[in-house]
Amino acid sequence: MKISTFVKSAAIGAGLCIFAIGVALAQTAPAPAPTQQAAPASPAAAPLDGRAARDACRDQVDSKLRGTERRDAMQKCMQEKRGATGGPGGGKMDRHAQREHVKEVRNACRDELKTQRFTEEERKTAMQQCAAKKDPKLGKMLACRQEAETKKLERGTREFKTFMRECNTRA
Repeated sequence: MKISTFVKSAAIGAGLCIFAIGVALAQTAPAPAPTQQAAPASPAAAPLDGRAARDACRDQVDSKLRGTERRDAMQKCMQEKRGATGGPGGGKMDRHAQREHVKEVRNACRDELKTQRFTEEERKTAMQQCAAKKDPKLGKMLACRQEAETKKLERGTREFKTFMRECNTRA
């Protein structure tokens, strides 16, 4: 038996092994069953999620519209759907109004507390108490943020956002 024949046989055998391993690894495991979320008490009380609202608007908007006209009609429909259900993303005006309200509350509290001398921690606590008096929702958010800081959660991380969402919805 020649060495070249032996090398060819070994190469073919190795190739078949690699092919068989590749085929075995390419087999995928069956996908896990999707988890079902609890259904709301009544369908009318459930806000539309983004996909359902888009589908409803797509059916509602005239199919003959094209380009910017269709986009404008879809935006208008989506804003109406969000406004009707009280869902998230009420629009830039709502966010802008909320930011302005927070600025007004903070400025009013600063004016009240500017004559008093505080350490940094005392100032934070006094501002939080003042904000809670003027706007309980803002006060709760500030308390949750302070609690997150004590737990060493960094702002912007997924853990921080999850904690804030859960904390703000507590009773």
